[in-house]
Amino acid sequence: MTGHENAEFSALPSDGRRPRRRKSRKLVVASLVMFGIAVIIITAIFLHFDKKGRPHHWDRLIPPDSHDYLPPSWSKLRVFKGGAVCSDGAPCAEIGKGILSKNGSAVDATIATMICNGLVNMQAMGLGGGFMMTIYDRKTQKSYFLVSRDMAPLAATADMYQGEGVNASNIGPLSISVPGEIAGYRTAHEKFGRLPWEELWAPNIELCERGWNMTNAFYSDALEAIDLIRTDPTLSKIFLVEGTNELMRPGGLIKPQKICETLRILQKKGAGEFYNGTLGKMYIDDLRRRGSILTMQDLNSYRPVWKTTLQTNLSDGTRVFAPNLPSSGALLTFVLNILDEFKFTSSSLEGWNNTIRTYHRIIETWKFAYSMRSKMGDDLFVDMREFVKNLTSKDYARSVKAQITDERTWSDPVHYGAGKELREDHGTAQISVLAPDGDAVSVTSSINMYFGSGIVSEQTGIVSNAGMDDFSVPGRVNYYGVAGTNKNNLIQPMKRPMSSMVPSILVSPSGDVRMVVGGAGGTKITTSVSFVIARHLWMNNTIKEAMDASRIHHQVFPMVLAYEYGVPQPVLEGLRNLGHRTSRYGDRGSCVCGLTQINGTVYANADRRKDGDVYGTNEKRLLKF
Repeated sequence: MTGHENAEFSALPSDGRRPRRRKSRKLVVASLVMFGIAVIIITAIFLHFDKKGRPHHWDRLIPPDSHDYLPPSWSKLRVFKGGAVCSDGAPCAEIGKGILSKNGSAVDATIATMICNGLVNMQAMGLGGGFMMTIYDRKTQKSYFLVSRDMAPLAATADMYQGEGVNASNIGPLSISVPGEIAGYRTAHEKFGRLPWEELWAPNIELCERGWNMTNAFYSDALEAIDLIRTDPTLSKIFLVEGTNELMRPGGLIKPQKICETLRILQKKGAGEFYNGTLGKMYIDDLRRRGSILTMQDLNSYRPVWKTTLQTNLSDGTRVFAPNLPSSGALLTFVLNILDEFKFTSSSLEGWNNTIRTYHRIIETWKFAYSMRSKMGDDLFVDMREFVKNLTSKDYARSVKAQITDERTWSDPVHYGAGKELREDHGTAQISVLAPDGDAVSVTSSINMYFGSGIVSEQTGIVSNAGMDDFSVPGRVNYYGVAGTNKNNLIQPMKRPMSSMVPSILVSPSGDVRMVVGGAGGTKITTSVSFVIARHLWMNNTIKEAMDASRIHHQVFPMVLAYEYGVPQPVLEGLRNLGHRTSRYGDRGSCVCGLTQINGTVYANADRRKDGDVYGTNEKRLLKF
């Protein structure tokens, strides 16, 4: 995310004016420094890879790349005859199941699970963030999409970061956008709720006041954000060992008093207490003291938006309901339409040669898709109708598929029609719900970075988001060293930034839900979700096998195929021989929550990459998978 400025200079005449000569010397020195930096960066890129596209340290990876596929993970394939809830917070799936057992709707169970996830995974989502929710009504066979992501404040401008620190858009008070999480709960519940509002909060208040144990996954995320935790008074009080500067270890008891009090207030007084009442005023006062530009008018003005879902029909009659802009749902439908044209089967993964060809085709499809992402924006502010029409068009998918060859890849982003930007986001959580009555919800929620902006409201305990970093910022550079040039994603008051979220629902020709899926993991969401869908839907993987499979990822910027430990060496070598440069990533990468339904039986799996789980009604014991 760093760009380079071209410094121009000319030799000034020696006319005896010393200040001018000093200025000339400074320009010369500055130019030489900038030139040297550019040379170093370019050299580093080329030196990082050998002639086969492998990083030069590939033979020193610890552990070395595996020669074969990994054995099945510890995560269980769950089987139910009723409803099910998948969450990347294990206690939350159980709370969601409890709501279903009380005859709560799919949306009721989802909201209760989200409140819980905002506690046990507060590094990733919570009341200070926002979400995107896709809903399917089995009775009417209609789908709905609720946008409740955070928005730019009224005082925000496209040039608001000029003269500010390099990280001002992703850390600190100026990174905070107007939260939509709580308003979204209210809006979804008003339309699809069945149980009283208060019942959705009760089990979460009990959990909050009782406390819960830190998981290994949470500990890993917290270590990445340890500086933010140590800096913020509320976070340090919750997560640091008393009297030290050290992070609590996994298994430690977490009891965030202030957020528990806030949950009780919201249970009793509703969402209006945050957007128009005393709770919101306390939140704004805390943020203003830290330098935020948010005001009560921002909270007063916030409104979630109902939109139509994007729909595409696959060749077997499966309908895909994906979220509309400003999500990446259009990219997911584009990817699935192209992959559908390849007519994958179980034999697509039989033997190294078939697997290499299959992976290559998927990678090339992603590269075309991610080149499109750099041109997208909030369609309430930018006319994106023709753009979305193309991305969801079968003819357009076929025309792109025709450009993919099995013989090679390309390293020039222009070949794929790429723009010049791709912003990364983190701090996201996914929940998938299928109710016994056949209704379904897929929702992705985020505070954008681990612990959002790093600022917690001391009076309310709410972790504030870092949503402003998802906008394009002129003159600034993104995570991969590319300038913020997407004019459709520039900051405007009350505008929502582009998001990687793709909460989706697949429905069989009979009208029954076939799959409820979505993911967390920033720009890796679309690739991981489409990878899981493809392996399960076309390649005969169980949902657990599809989720367990070690993942690959390509997003054009950088022009590198990222892969997870467990992708076999023969596959990697085959991809390198086709021209793919590869680099193994060491973090979790992405986390998917997937529920599938086949002939009335629900099969579900929580991703092994995070400490989540699946709970449901009428669970069946599975002897083997």
